[in-house]
Order: sequence, then C-alpha cells, then structure tokens
Amino acid sequence: MLGKLIKHEWKGTYKTGCLFLIALLSVTFLSWLAFQSPMWRSLAEENAYESGLFSLLDIASAFTLFFYAIMLAVVSVGIMVYLAVHFYKTMYTDEGYLTHTLPVSTNQLMVSKILISGIWVMIVMIAVFLSLFALINFLVGAATPEGYSLIEIWSMFFDEFGDVLVKLLREELGINPVVYLVFFILNILVSPFASMAIIFGAISMGQLFTKHRVLMAIVSYFGLIIINGILASVTEGIISAVHINVDSAEMFGRYMNINLSASSILSIVMAVAMYLVSYLVNTKKLNME
Repeated sequence: MLGKLIKHEWKGTYKTGCLFLIALLSVTFLSWLAFQSPMWRSLAEENAYESGLFSLLDIASAFTLFFYAIMLAVVSVGIMVYLAVHFYKTMYTDEGYLTHTLPVSTNQLMVSKILISGIWVMIVMIAVFLSLFALINFLVGAATPEGYSLIEIWSMFFDEFGDVLVKLLREELGINPVVYLVFFILNILVSPFASMAIIFGAISMGQLFTKHRVLMAIVSYFGLIIINGILASVTEGIISAVHINVDSAEMFGRYMNINLSASSILSIVMAVAMYLVSYLVNTKKLNME
C-alpha cells in the first residue's frame, strides 16, 4: 500500500514540480542570451569599455542576469512553499477527510509525503546547482579570448590553482577535501528530507491551535529555525571550547569537520522530532478545518 501512496503523491505533485524546472530552464536560457552581449566579450580585451558607455543591449543583459538571480531564489524557496501548502491541504483541510479515510497507517501517509517532497526538493536543488554551473560556463565562455576553447580555459585554471587550493586546504587549514566532498553529498541526500519533515512538523503544530492555524504554523516554523540556530551555536561553542583550540590554524580543519558533523546530526534529530510531532497530531489531536 505504501507504494500506491508514493505513486499517488508523485502524481499529485509532478505537474507543479515540472513547472518549477521549466521556469529554471527558461531563465537559464535567458542568461545564456544575456551573455551574448558584446559587453561580456569585451572582458577578454585589454581596452574593454574604456569610454564607459553601455548600449541598450548591455543594460538589458544586466537586467536579465538580475532577473535570473531573483528567479533562482523564487524556484528554490517556491518548491518548498508549494509542497508545504500541498501537505496542509491534503492533511488538514477538506481534502484531508478523504486522505484520512484511506486504509493506510499514519506512518505510511507521512513517509510517502516526506519521501516525495524530499525528492522534489533534491531535484530542484540539483537543477539549481547545474544552472549555476552553466551560468559560470556562460560567463567564462563569453570572456574567453579567441583561439581558446572552454575546455582549455578550465584545464588551465585547474593546472594553475587546483594543486595550490588542495595544498592550502590540507597543509595550512588541515581540511581534507575528500571528507568535505563526502559530507557535501550526504547533506544533499539528507537535508531535503529533513527540511520537509521540519516544515510538516511546524504545520502540524499549527493545527493544535483553534484559530489562525496557518499563521501559527508559520510562527512555529520560524520558532523552530531560531531554536535550531541556538542549538547549533551552543554546539559550536562546546566544540570550540572543549575539543579544539580554534586559534590554531592547524586545528581549524578538525574543528570544521566536527562542527559539520554536529550540524548534520542536529538537523536529523530535529527532523525526527518533528516527524513524531506530526504523527502524534494526526493520531491523537487531529482537528481538521
């Protein structure tokens, strides 16, 4: 039955999720058009824009990139807002009456919603990273002097700075790039699901109030963010005071590794706690509008 719930949840969200991806693809294409302006090509020349005059095309290019930055933020936050609204409507409004009459357990309902929501957040997150990577390539390609390819430019960059950066991280700061890459990938895999569990928990907390439930859900969410920030600061302070002398550059990498691990664990613990809150509200305190 869980498989059917997951399939139903995917069907209920994929259209809007795809619209977010199409919007991101569209603004990425517009950013590519923006970098076709002569202003960017002139960056590769020694006498670029000495007169300080810009054409209408250059101004339109700059505004397009500004619009791209806004849309990037809208897509990143918008997908989570949409999934939060979808959860609220299907669990605590008129649609919730049908949801709660299904022959499934509350755990199955919660798992299906967190799983699909987390997958969509992860998809959009990866799409945003790919879009930013494409944007960097558009900029590098626009400013690349004639006679050089994009691959040659990147190859020259890593040949010049790659070894220096790795040496700086390993020897000066004590940071292992491989370890950080592993933690980065793990955060990409875990954080979308943890974030949605926390958001759903805040929405469920809002249902404990008789009036202004949506407002109280928003207040609960920001309250959780503040609590999480306080706990993270306390954890960071304990790590720096007890385990590591952060004034030493050689110990900085160890401090960063432990702090990153602690932050990830704290996020997971809060996500589990909010999952339990949602479960208890739906089993013990369910009071739909």
